[in-house]
Amino acid sequence: MTRERLRIMPLAELATLARSNGLEPADDLGAEELIELLLEGYQEMRQEREEGNNPSVRVEEAKFEAGEEEPPAAGAGAENLSIPQRYNETRVVLMARDPHWAYAYWDVEDAQAARTRRDSGFEQLVLRVQDLQPASSFDIPIQWSDSSWYIYLPNQDADYVLELGYLASGRFRLLARSNQVRTPREGISGEAPEESESLFLGGSPEAFAGPSSAMSSEAIPQRILSAMRE
Repeated sequence: MTRERLRIMPLAELATLARSNGLEPADDLGAEELIELLLEGYQEMRQEREEGNNPSVRVEEAKFEAGEEEPPAAGAGAENLSIPQRYNETRVVLMARDPHWAYAYWDVEDAQAARTRRDSGFEQLVLRVQDLQPASSFDIPIQWSDSSWYIYLPNQDADYVLELGYLASGRFRLLARSNQVRTPREGISGEAPEESESLFLGGSPEAFAGPSSAMSSEAIPQRILSAMRE
């Protein structure tokens, strides 16, 4: 979470975020002091992850960045996700889990991954979360080693699409686009529609290039948690 994103949060929310991540801020701290405390805590988590490469540290760091309620428990309902073995093809799949959480998994075909890495302007692999109405989006940086995440979706009763791509020379380049899902309203129980769990679209940038891939990202805090594997 960046300093700029923290600065748009109210003082009370900053304090709550700090306490929820094991920090103990004094009651009289101002906003800038809380931001410094949070950034220091985040840096410590990052160093621990780099030194130990511990999956549990990574999830705690993701929780720190999210500042939101926790995702579905790791493994809870995992047997129903029906995640296939790797087929070595470029694609991304999005599944709505409840009003605010979705599960995503993806893959990049080996030859395409090699071409992408060789792109002279390559900067960062990303997931672009598209809220279709109103049209808005935000990017989530990911690593080549990542293949699945729980993603926090800000709006209930809304249509979302996930785009897998990368930033090169400051521009987003599309690799694959997911199926469209609709988040349920609060208070409505039940699993995501069956077709949302089985349908996906994958393909080349040419197949999906258009207004959606050029949509500007809003200043929405990164709301994402890694899916734990047993």
